[in-house]
Amino acid sequence: MDITATAPQPLAQSEARLRASGRRALLWPKPGVRARQIALITLLVAIVVAITTVANIANMTGVIISRTEGETRQFLKQALYAISLELAHNNAVDRLQNPYEAIMSEHSGIRGLIESPVAVSGPIAYVYVTGVDGEIIVDRDGRKLASNLPMITATTYNLTELSKQNAYMQLGRLLFGGPVFDLESDLTTDNSVPGKLHIGVFTSSIRGELWSPITTNLLIGLIAVVGAAIVASSSANLLLKPLEAISSSIDLLGRGEDEAKIGAAKLPHDEVVSSVTARLKQLGERMAGDRSELEIMRGRLRQVVSHLEERLLLVNRDGRVILASPGAEELAGAKERELTGLPVDETLGHSHPLVELIERSLMERRSVARTILHINANSRPRQLLVSIQFLEDAGETVGALVSLRDYESFQKFESQWDLSKKLADLGRITSGIAHEVKNPLNAMVIHLEILRAKLETPGSNPAPQIEILDSEIKRLDRVVQTFLNFTRPVELKLEPLDLNSLVSQVVALAFTDAVDHGVSITKNLVEGPLIIKGDSDLLKQGLLNIIINGCQAMPDGGSLVITTTRGEDGSALIRVSDEGVGIPPESRDQIFNLYYTTRKNGTGIGLAQAFRAVQIHNGKIQFDSAPGMGTTFEISLPGAG
Repeated sequence: MDITATAPQPLAQSEARLRASGRRALLWPKPGVRARQIALITLLVAIVVAITTVANIANMTGVIISRTEGETRQFLKQALYAISLELAHNNAVDRLQNPYEAIMSEHSGIRGLIESPVAVSGPIAYVYVTGVDGEIIVDRDGRKLASNLPMITATTYNLTELSKQNAYMQLGRLLFGGPVFDLESDLTTDNSVPGKLHIGVFTSSIRGELWSPITTNLLIGLIAVVGAAIVASSSANLLLKPLEAISSSIDLLGRGEDEAKIGAAKLPHDEVVSSVTARLKQLGERMAGDRSELEIMRGRLRQVVSHLEERLLLVNRDGRVILASPGAEELAGAKERELTGLPVDETLGHSHPLVELIERSLMERRSVARTILHINANSRPRQLLVSIQFLEDAGETVGALVSLRDYESFQKFESQWDLSKKLADLGRITSGIAHEVKNPLNAMVIHLEILRAKLETPGSNPAPQIEILDSEIKRLDRVVQTFLNFTRPVELKLEPLDLNSLVSQVVALAFTDAVDHGVSITKNLVEGPLIIKGDSDLLKQGLLNIIINGCQAMPDGGSLVITTTRGEDGSALIRVSDEGVGIPPESRDQIFNLYYTTRKNGTGIGLAQAFRAVQIHNGKIQFDSAPGMGTTFEISLPGAG
């Protein structure tokens, strides 16, 4: 019997995920069709408005920067004109050793322009003149020819280059660039006086001009979005009204109403809606017929299910019971007498072990093998043997089929079944006893007739017949004694055994026979102890018979391999593989029968004893053989854990 315990940790994780998903559903409920439609239309309008607003603001930025660049350049030309007049008036290039002295003189026009309020007010950030080395020129008194010196060191960007860029780059520079845009020019066109004149413009003044268009565009965009939401809400009501009417018709279909009520539903006069209504009526007529057939099939299915030993629950993907066999409610300890059509968690309770097992199966998308659950049914503790078959179709979850059995009654049934199977196996393997008894009896009858004839004849010697009769009586006694020993109930001395250690002990016992037959024995033992509960002497004798049988099957010698492993169900496995002549196909059904042998001097007892030893331990023994290739025997014994 394959019984697996429920693992508590994955189940706790499943419960946590279910509670978390429930909290998310309460905090953020899924919006309906109307809400999604309004949101979609409003979102589309908002995207269009945002794109249009950004484009308008970018274009306005380009216009303002172009105008600012023109005004600043005009101021730059005035300054350059004042410089040219000062140079021409003083003939600075011819008479002065330092051409900048004319520009820097106390009464020069350019100095007066730089130091005037115009150069340090409004959008102008600074005005200064640099020499051939790029430094601000200084007069004899150490004064720099510049206005607003602190702003000169600020981060700047060339205004001429900015005016040549596209509107979106200009908007980005304006919003995220430095505090000053710089415009520069050579002092003279012929570069007779090397140097440059710089004029800075505050970016904040340009942004100030841009703020009014931005506010206007944003206000218009907000009005457009609000208007779109209002229009979307009104249109959604108009669009969803036919759907609501169709939905009410579908509800009538779901309740099993006839097509007359469906046709009488108030639907808008529309060609498409009328077409849908006509199809709904046809569907109603078809469903009426299908519903009656479905009820008939459901009744038949209930009759079939009611005769099964197991109690079945068919649960859909949402945990709702679709079908429950009679008696399933009582066996599961349901508070209500009817489970069909109700969520299993509401009926049995969220903390019910069966509910937790079903939820785990649906969440992890896998079946659950036989599991023992402890429940309280009608205030009485009960053990349930539960199996769950996960159902899916094309990768989509369909539900689960739950099988319930009372564990106590199942144990009784299984014990009876095991006893019946063991008796049947015992009858099969001892079926050759009649033949073994019949042979000596036939010989005894024949020689008794001969002995009777000799006794009637004077002078004849009856000694040979008496010896033969004595031999056959002894042979018959051995056959009967062997049979009695084989069928006598065995008193098992069960104790924890390490199967690896037991195999090593048996190999040591079989060493001499293996050497006599030229056989080398190899052990491949699983790591760690392989614990079972068994009778050491009985298992040793059975395994020894299989090993000796394998050695005798290799008259020319060979290799015999013994392997131990753990089965997936927790059982302990022993495999004995030889390279012998193999078992003929016609002998495979009788190989474990008592007294059956394929060898000339064989007794036919060894494999029967091995079979009996494994059977007594509730194990299984099977073999795979190919003539000329060898035979592999596999013994499976229940694990102790």
